[in-house]
Amino acid sequence: MKKLMFLLAIILIGGAIYYGYTSPQKLQPLILYGNIDIRQVNTAFRVGGRLQKMNFEEGAIVHKGDVLATLDNDTYINAQNQAMAKLAQASAALKNAKLLNKRKQALCKTQNASQQDCDNAQANEEIAAADMEYAKSSVDVAQTALDDTILKAPADGVVLIRILEPGTMISVGVPVYTISLSNKMWARAYIKETELGRIKLGTPVEIYTDSSNKIYNGHIGFISSTAEFTPKSIETASLRTDLVYRLRIVIDDADDFLKQGMPVTIKLAE
Repeated sequence: MKKLMFLLAIILIGGAIYYGYTSPQKLQPLILYGNIDIRQVNTAFRVGGRLQKMNFEEGAIVHKGDVLATLDNDTYINAQNQAMAKLAQASAALKNAKLLNKRKQALCKTQNASQQDCDNAQANEEIAAADMEYAKSSVDVAQTALDDTILKAPADGVVLIRILEPGTMISVGVPVYTISLSNKMWARAYIKETELGRIKLGTPVEIYTDSSNKIYNGHIGFISSTAEFTPKSIETASLRTDLVYRLRIVIDDADDFLKQGMPVTIKLAE
């Protein structure tokens, strides 16, 4: 009897082991960890000068075209007035050159003026016409510089940093505001090579935060083609030498609650 029980136990154990190896294994849910990434832009003037006015504080919501800041524009108005005055001079000089050339050409036809005089008159008109075009372009340049004393928001977003204050003398390209753009938001995460086969571009995912019960919907928008070591920001003792691939998860229903750098949990949508 004991031998029979022992034999039966061996058969059951062997069957269990065989079933475990041959039956399909259910995959555990894929869970990734990452951080919210938001596009940012440093807004700056294309001209230099004295900062006259700053219109928004940190945390303010701005829309495309809103006037963020202005420079003292007296110098640029004077430059525009000078350019317009030179344009008027060039216009008068061209008008006079045309009249003189017309008279000279008439005299040449009757041989009452030398050919050299006629050639000079024609050349003078062409030079005056070129001066006129240069004056027009100078007016356009002055107008553009004057327009650039007004800094406008390039897109909808939120003011993250108000960098300068009125009265500051600034050079071309010096950042004035840092704005977090609201039109694109994603999460940056990393995945092991052994799990790459479980995802592809467009794979739907769910995004969770630690401070809200809301579940955000998203999809895999980018998979890096090259591996890298686990970034320091999420490195643990067990991951220190692991090679991973960077992912960008586009959040389809993002809202203002999501902030730059916020940690999130990403799961494959069921």
